[in-house]
Amino acid sequence: MTAPKDVLAQLLSPAQADILDAAGATANSAGVATLQALLGAALTLADVDGRLVMPEELLPEYEARHFGLPLAIRTDREQVATAYVTAPTPDLAAFFGTAAEDSTEEERQTVLVASTMLTQLVQAVVGAVFPSASGVTVTAGDPTPDGMPAVLAGMDEPALALSARLVGASALPFTLVLPGTFLDVAAGALPAAGLPASPPPANSLPFTLTAEELDEAELLDEPAPARLSEPAAARPAREPTPISQAPTAHRARFTPLPDPEPAVSRQAMDLLAGLQMNVCVELGRTELTVADVLGLGPGSVVELDRLAGEPVDILVNDRLIARGEVVVVDENFGVRVVEVVRRNTEEERVS
Repeated sequence: MTAPKDVLAQLLSPAQADILDAAGATANSAGVATLQALLGAALTLADVDGRLVMPEELLPEYEARHFGLPLAIRTDREQVATAYVTAPTPDLAAFFGTAAEDSTEEERQTVLVASTMLTQLVQAVVGAVFPSASGVTVTAGDPTPDGMPAVLAGMDEPALALSARLVGASALPFTLVLPGTFLDVAAGALPAAGLPASPPPANSLPFTLTAEELDEAELLDEPAPARLSEPAAARPAREPTPISQAPTAHRARFTPLPDPEPAVSRQAMDLLAGLQMNVCVELGRTELTVADVLGLGPGSVVELDRLAGEPVDILVNDRLIARGEVVVVDENFGVRVVEVVRRNTEEERVS
């Protein structure tokens, strides 16, 4: 096995390799600790291996079912790059307890659990590695099934393929595909910000960073690699209705919701029991001119882009998961789910 630092030294300057090696140790500790807290089980990181690869060399590894999660890094100097966390779908489902006989249901549950877990994981790792004032943001996209061949086809630079296994009740093999541009942007942001104080790994040597070494740390200005999935086609554009021509509005009437049947326990969702998730119901959208917005007042009517009776969108953590109809529960509004949305086949109307 090759130490990741040795591969970094082939892609970047020695100073940048040292910086990223220290950042990697901090990220590993924060990531494992966060997952242990979320899963309530002890975890260890094993079989860490680094490889210097060209994108096409990785294609055979993604012929089987897999998930890929894009990680976009941005700096206040307008630098943007994207890396990817990947894992085999069966192993990921077994690790998160979302395995199912129906592959479609397994995929849906795994996306829901993985996206929630990984969003919190990325937040914890970024907070440990980059101070809040560093001007760096790292955001995670949606886990996308079987999308890495298309990503690799659009990637034309060498990358660090960092493979490891996360071992708990089951083992989860995963790979981080870190293009050279992503590593260069991350390394360039860390010297100015500095890493949070933490004890170095036992096998890590201390280092100093001189002005001459900083000059050698060349920043690449290349476009970010393709994302795992392109956004779905947008709805046809509609001209906003002026406030002065708004139709006559009346109070909506809803059918009372009958008593719900007892919920069926679902073992696969037990992992989410202690996590807070924001649920939002979107009735519709429109566009108004500045003059129209300034003209809003009591009695004004804003026409939305939904027909009366059309299902509303149900969003969980800003991700479209279902559509439903508005009902009344006692004296409160509610939503009856009428359709569960499969990711990658439906349009996501999320800003």
